[in-house]
Amino acid sequence: MRVVNNFWRLYIKFRFLFIPDGAFGDRARGKVYEPFLQSYGKNFKVGSNAFIYNPNGLSVGDHVYIGFNSYLGQGEVHLADEVLIGNFVSITASNHLRKGNSFRFGGFEPKKINIGKGTWIAAHSSITAGVEIGEGSLVAAGSVVTKSFGDSLVIGGVPAVVIKEMNDEFLKAKD
Repeated sequence: MRVVNNFWRLYIKFRFLFIPDGAFGDRARGKVYEPFLQSYGKNFKVGSNAFIYNPNGLSVGDHVYIGFNSYLGQGEVHLADEVLIGNFVSITASNHLRKGNSFRFGGFEPKKINIGKGTWIAAHSSITAGVEIGEGSLVAAGSVVTKSFGDSLVIGGVPAVVIKEMNDEFLKAKD
């Protein structure tokens, strides 16, 4: 099984060598990942240098974007429709376990991560194992999210806390 996984990782990296940066390249990288994902919707985009360690544990909805240099690690991750992941974000759905006074050979414990529809995870944030973030929320840049949060919240900090609740006028797009 490990040989098969390594083969597909090499295949994906090789394909990425010939994909340009920019909007066309973001969509092309999404297409390369799609056959390996648990499930996917339409218009999945992946920024350059982003890396999905375990694509068969990732499910994405429609119009999901994973930003430049982001990392999605081991474990099961669900990104609902219209999730926006900024640059340099780390999402890892597992924790190392301790064995014999060391974490090196203790194995890991997977805990699913769920990110709700329309949520924005801003640049340089970390989402840790077992976290659920509700719909339409904003995770401020540089945050470390270690617990779950509900819908329509601005959360931020280390560790992340609720900064404010959003209303209909908060960061509303100008028509």
